[in-house]
Amino acid sequence: MKLENVFMLLPNRTVGFGSIEVEGDTIAKIDLRTAPDATHQSRLVLPGLVNCHCHAPMTLLRGVGGGLPLQRWLEEAIFPIEAKMTDADVAAGMTWGAMEMLAGGTTCVADMYEHTRAGADALAATGMRGNVCRVGLSFVPGRLDECIDFAKTSPGGRLAADICVHSEYLTDEKFCRSLAEANKELKRPLHVHVSETKKEHEECISRHGKTPIAYLADTGILDCGGYAAHCVWCTDDDFRIMAEKGVSLIHNPTSNMKLGSGFAHVPRAMELGVNVALGTDGTASNDNLDMFEEMHLASLIHKGLANDPTVLSPWDIIEMATKNGAKALGRGDIGEIAVGKKADFCVVDLNRIHLTPCFDIPNLVVHSMHASDVVETIVGGEVLYDNGAFPRIDAAAAKETFLASLRNL
Repeated sequence: MKLENVFMLLPNRTVGFGSIEVEGDTIAKIDLRTAPDATHQSRLVLPGLVNCHCHAPMTLLRGVGGGLPLQRWLEEAIFPIEAKMTDADVAAGMTWGAMEMLAGGTTCVADMYEHTRAGADALAATGMRGNVCRVGLSFVPGRLDECIDFAKTSPGGRLAADICVHSEYLTDEKFCRSLAEANKELKRPLHVHVSETKKEHEECISRHGKTPIAYLADTGILDCGGYAAHCVWCTDDDFRIMAEKGVSLIHNPTSNMKLGSGFAHVPRAMELGVNVALGTDGTASNDNLDMFEEMHLASLIHKGLANDPTVLSPWDIIEMATKNGAKALGRGDIGEIAVGKKADFCVVDLNRIHLTPCFDIPNLVVHSMHASDVVETIVGGEVLYDNGAFPRIDAAAAKETFLASLRNL
């Protein structure tokens, strides 16, 4: 495979123009030459976007419970429908979610959901990369052993298995310590929800005398690093613990605003050495899986909060969606366009009204692009999305199966 006459985002925060050669699943050669001027109509190749916190099968619940605060949203709108879901439903929702992500340039996702094996098998079949986990819940009999066993197995395809506790409030200390002990051998990163709401954060302090991050750190479950979604109410001390333990902050701007949870202190976390990446969360609290939208909002939110347009440069934001996301998931072989890295790309058509002219491509990526501008998505040198087509997926059959599941819920 060879991509010719393309702009490309390079690891040293520069924009190049030229060609990219792929051998097998790896970038073998990059040839650069003088770029044309801003009126030139071409394509832009970005590293594949990495969605670091998602519940992809929730495509089946898109928009359900809109307008409710988090706890009521979960208990009144989400949990009753999820209780009816089968393996087949989750597989259908996962496939539909993967199609949405691939069409929008996302090549790797960290997903957390029930019916884990069915979802993982469906995700593997799409060709996407993914970090998947059995959701840690201490009130479900046998769940600890399931979490450990799942992390020991290879899910297949381009997937990796991580450990998980859903959150501090849905697990107890014994569960966390036992999983941490098992993880001394497994050495897998932890996927967890942390300090999403003020109520959750303060109730943890009431229960344990510690914030959720401090509590989790004390159980040992952060010792192999991980990635923590939301972190809206985390303190400076929390950020210092996260930096020390190698725990990434996964920023979910759309979900946090829709549910009225607040704004994560991302610039401060970065200042204190925390790796920050982006995630969409599920489609019931977003309501899409558009990583370009997350980039756009992440940029605007923090400039507005700080009254400072220099906060979080376009390159900072792009790296959150690519390189930092790869780091969060322990995937050092993706996230950048560089020789020796895996050939995971998304290709954007710059021949669009809202993308012309191209005076500042990084700014264009963050503030002008949409998921619908993606024309091709490539994972490991394999084209998984091409101008509306999914070479690996029977889109018509996937839609029929998805709609059948919707009718059953």
